[in-house]
Amino acid sequence: MRALLPFDATSTTDSDSTATGSQTPASNEANRLQIGFWLTPTPGQGEVLVKVHATALNRADLMQMRGQYPPPRGASPVPGLECSGIIESLGPGVEGWQPGDRVMALLAGGGQAEWVAVPQGQLMPIPDRLDFAHAAALPEVAITAWTNLVAEGELRSGQTVLITAAASGVGSFAVQLARALGARVLVAGRHLGRLERLKPLGADACLLLDDSLPEAAKAANNGQGVDLVLELAGGQGLAQRLGALRHGGRLVLVGLLAGSRAEIDLGLLLRQRLRLIGSVLRARSLAEKTALVEDFWSFAAAPLAAGKLKPIIHDVRPFDDIAEAYADMAAGGVLGKLVLTL
Repeated sequence: MRALLPFDATSTTDSDSTATGSQTPASNEANRLQIGFWLTPTPGQGEVLVKVHATALNRADLMQMRGQYPPPRGASPVPGLECSGIIESLGPGVEGWQPGDRVMALLAGGGQAEWVAVPQGQLMPIPDRLDFAHAAALPEVAITAWTNLVAEGELRSGQTVLITAAASGVGSFAVQLARALGARVLVAGRHLGRLERLKPLGADACLLLDDSLPEAAKAANNGQGVDLVLELAGGQGLAQRLGALRHGGRLVLVGLLAGSRAEIDLGLLLRQRLRLIGSVLRARSLAEKTALVEDFWSFAAAPLAAGKLKPIIHDVRPFDDIAEAYADMAAGGVLGKLVLTL
């Protein structure tokens, strides 16, 4: 099958994983990307084989291709954390799915290829209103948002959440999900113009991600700190976001777009009884992911079918343009997801 080859495979001479061509994007960050041939997976116990029709890019894919975020043990080394397609065949022990079903899938890897084996607990049916491109843009952002707003962040109706780097794929879906949960939603980023596009999705106020954030967040929330910060940026600005929390507030750290180091006042955590929670999705166990997918789907199936929740897509491109898509993601300025069709 054709796949985006992991970097350590591009020098192999095995006939089942030999590169057949390379792409040269505008950015040097993606100039080693190669599409080539890779072994078609065989579905194991409790897995299905999906013929991929579309896949989407995530920052984690870029980090993996830079050598900064290796896949979990046992996962495919081919990048790709989500896809949509049609079930081709079933492995032993699969129940509730049939060949021919239209599905979207949360993956630990392997989505940027023509075929992928998926644990049945990480599948979701594609709502009739969604095409393959929009369905491929959903699983990673949706389950990440659900995990960190609900399972980790304990967001409840009537509370206020501040979402940083909110113009990202995860951020734009988290805005919608938080509003569907009944929360008040503040969004923060470095460009107010881009954030304004999130207001139709449910954002109540757009704030600059700078030193004024703590006071600006309180001013936008009737003088009170927020209940939860969904932190997608990280870096030295983490102290600002902690300062925006109310007494007893929670900050869930998910992304490190601005860096992995920060200096914070531990006394503030003690005095305000704040909770700082680190969270990842990809490395969670199959049982955890299955439970998260089930919980999300029980809440979101109806809103998705009605169009009240939807993935935000920046652009849809053919799979052969994957290098340019990676370069654009690395350059920044993308609102929503970059999707590739096969």
